[in-house]
Amino acid sequence: MVDLPAAMVKGAFATGARIRHARVFHPNGLHLSGRLHAEPEFEPLFGSGERAVIARLSKGAGLPGALPDVLGFAFRVLDRDDEPWDFALSTTGRGLLGRLVFTPARGWASARYGCLMPYRIGNSAPTWLFAEPDGDQPASASLAAMDAHLDEHVVGFTLTADRLGGPRARLAELTLRHAESAEHRTDYFDPMLNRPAEVELVPKAVGRIRELAYIGSRSGRGEGVQHSAARSRR
Repeated sequence: MVDLPAAMVKGAFATGARIRHARVFHPNGLHLSGRLHAEPEFEPLFGSGERAVIARLSKGAGLPGALPDVLGFAFRVLDRDDEPWDFALSTTGRGLLGRLVFTPARGWASARYGCLMPYRIGNSAPTWLFAEPDGDQPASASLAAMDAHLDEHVVGFTLTADRLGGPRARLAELTLRHAESAEHRTDYFDPMLNRPAEVELVPKAVGRIRELAYIGSRSGRGEGVQHSAARSRR
């Protein structure tokens, strides 16, 4: 029997991707690569030392030039088992309610990226992840300005965790640069599939809708569904 709601979600995103000839959201972006260095408390998840990272910076609606937009920061890090762990963050508001809302940013330097859906790591309380950019990034939201900046500089981000009812903790530091073509082997990041076995996004029902949107968007762009090593480990 066909799951009608699931088919509708996938169909809507597939149609949008076909019309746009690109992903429905965050259609244009810049490819980066670099390293993540985890804080000692989180090395059991990420692994010790510097971990390889590929990333993508993008504008959510694809608005031209320096127009404010919901900015996106997606990245893949190799976890402690050298398996892919994907994160897909977008600019959000601040505070308990603001973190639940996509928020346009005026520029890369002032962007504050969040995950909207919280994580549960083992038996932890729901935990929101955030990425703060270094202040040297371009003040405008122009992809061209960021592209030019990366020609001469690396960019840095601080990854933090904010647990419900607990203090914010620093997870890791990321340092990124323009990626060489051989380094960036994928243009999609799927946090629902690519994650360690003891990490999940909650609530699961919302996560299912999000995964259907990913599948539909990839289908509309003519990309097959890729099954991750993370799924096979569970």
